[in-house]
Amino acid sequence: MDLIKFKKMFKCDKVRISKSMRRMFLIIGFKKQTKYKSDHWIDEKGKRVDFEYIEETVIASGNTKQELIKSAKEYKRLQNITTLDYLKEKLL
Repeated sequence: MDLIKFKKMFKCDKVRISKSMRRMFLIIGFKKQTKYKSDHWIDEKGKRVDFEYIEETVIASGNTKQELIKSAKEYKRLQNITTLDYLKEKLL
């Protein structure tokens, strides 16, 4: 599974894989703007400064490509179930 497939799977703006030691981490990102936030930056002249940025989140990990894909698919599955259904799974 390549990055484009992950991008389509999670409907995000950016996808990347980071490696630390032997572990891989799948990171997804969404474009954000400070324009729509109450907290913001002020420049030296007291003028509001707005900018776009990518908010990133680590959603999956694995030691191999197959483990990373499995972890990403599980994250996607969990996005689509309720907390109650998840707890029922864990109790049964």
